[in-house]
Parts: sequence; C-alpha cells; structure tokens
Amino acid sequence: MRLGDLNKNLIFQAPSGSPVVWTTIFTCKGAWWNLSGAEKIAALSSGSTITGKVRIKYRPAAIKTTWRILCNGSVLGIVSPPINLGGEGKFLELHVKEVA
Repeated sequence: MRLGDLNKNLIFQAPSGSPVVWTTIFTCKGAWWNLSGAEKIAALSSGSTITGKVRIKYRPAAIKTTWRILCNGSVLGIVSPPINLGGEGKFLELHVKEVA
C-alpha cells in the first residue's frame, strides 16, 4: 500500500457518559473498503460480523474496540484490535462493521 491510497478522512471517536456522548480522539487519512465476496464468506463461516477493513498509517495510540470511526457519512464499529501489518510499524489495519 502507498501513502497516496490513504485518501479518506477518518474520525476516530470514543464513547463517554450516560447517555453516551461521542468524543473525537483523533482524525487521520486512511483507506476503507468492503470485504470481497470470498472474504465475506470466510468471515461468516467463522461467525464474524466484519463487513470491511480500514487501514491507517501506524500510530502508537491504543485504539479500542469500543470506539467508532466516521467516514463519508458512514459509522463504522471497530470489531477487533488493530493489526500491525507486517510487524514493521508502517500501517495498521482494523476490521470494522457498518453500524446502522
């Protein structure tokens, strides 16, 4: 992946309080795409609710599964902790599901 592929504005938010209020933690550029047909089948067979992936430039901040991501009017719930792609500290990949 090239840095130029990270062309979406992503807003990472965390919940707080009762009733829940979403607070912006950070914004960054990233890529978001839906799973392919084969990936959807594999996700369903493993019982997962993943509908897409988000990739951002590596950052040491602890991104939590309670957070959400706003992208182009869509709300994405984070399904699993970030994956450090290749272990090189260049990109993080997050599995997400679209929230209604």
